[in-house]
Amino acid sequence: MTDAKIVELERERMQTLPALSCPLQLNVMDPDERLWPLLKIKLHNSSQLQLKKLNDQDFLPKGERQVLLLVDHPVLAPVYDELERKAGESRSLVFMGDPANTALVRRAMRMGAADFLPLESDPIELWSALVRISAQVSASIRLAPVTVVVNGKSGSGASFVCANLGHSFQISDEKVLLLDANRHYGSLADYLNIREKQGGLNDALQRANEMDAMALAGMVSQARDGMDVMPASILPLHDENTVSARQCAQLLHLMRGQYQRVVVDMSRGPEAWNLPLLENAEQVVVVMQQSLSALRETIFLLRQLRHELGIGKDRILLLVNRYDKKKDVSLQEIEKATEIKRIVTLANDFAMAETCTDLGRLVAEEKRNHKLVEGFNHLSSALKPGNEQNDKPGLFKRLFGH
Repeated sequence: MTDAKIVELERERMQTLPALSCPLQLNVMDPDERLWPLLKIKLHNSSQLQLKKLNDQDFLPKGERQVLLLVDHPVLAPVYDELERKAGESRSLVFMGDPANTALVRRAMRMGAADFLPLESDPIELWSALVRISAQVSASIRLAPVTVVVNGKSGSGASFVCANLGHSFQISDEKVLLLDANRHYGSLADYLNIREKQGGLNDALQRANEMDAMALAGMVSQARDGMDVMPASILPLHDENTVSARQCAQLLHLMRGQYQRVVVDMSRGPEAWNLPLLENAEQVVVVMQQSLSALRETIFLLRQLRHELGIGKDRILLLVNRYDKKKDVSLQEIEKATEIKRIVTLANDFAMAETCTDLGRLVAEEKRNHKLVEGFNHLSSALKPGNEQNDKPGLFKRLFGH
């Protein structure tokens, strides 16, 4: 490909590509680079596709999210032999060559190719093959629902809520992963008193494109029976390793395939890299307290969620933490100001919350029958599919523990 052709392609307006059902890594073996420069131009903007160039000496990638693209070349003959021997391995293969060469087409079929494309194909045809592969991968995996807990105003208690909410899901026999999405100042591990942390979110994000289930298991810490946590990493302020939304989407997809529920502590709010967490969230719990300043900042956040990220009101649940019916800001006023009808409350027991935070214990571990435990159980029930309607009949029916 000439430089002029590359410049011409760069000037072309990128055609909107249909979304993949799950993130994929496309491993390309193209010895003469007949296709590689074009792929880099056409596909590098996708947040769901990681491109990687391989040579004929590299190990063949394995795994459900790994796709191998072979561009026919005589030097790849040993690779063809190896793929025929390992045709039963979990790997998606796309072959590009001369369709008039029937022997080559038959050999590609024996290798287990999902598609055979002519060498002159437009990358859009390759993308269509990737869409089909991603749909098949997604259909074979049960993806865990994602619940994001975010502060309407800093300090409203999202981490405390996240830890105890995860425990409420866990006692329903769900295998839960808590994800601390605060890259620099995460505290979820301290809330759960995890003394020997392993791995961390930043390391996992940096390796997202190559991680499998075994690698993930080595990077999470067991918080309680049936409940793991991916802790935040300890990062210096001058850390220059940037992470992208694509890495976040890849890591989240892997996590959702290994657990029955993922609960995200997003205390610090939305950032560019963590937007896939919100986009994939079945429910977003916005935690606020009863004050005018908290209400103002919560309204601002809700506008971001609804108008910038397109999250509908039916996916947002407003949690009023430390609720006190004697305070000036009433639930009716909160509902009117925020336009969110799904509101639940947590009882005000600052002493208990402070004790649990200091000791690294859950409320249920400190006092099994405490009113906050009832509140978290109610919240987890309200977040499960089919229970949304239970909160709608009236304001006071949404309350609990009062």
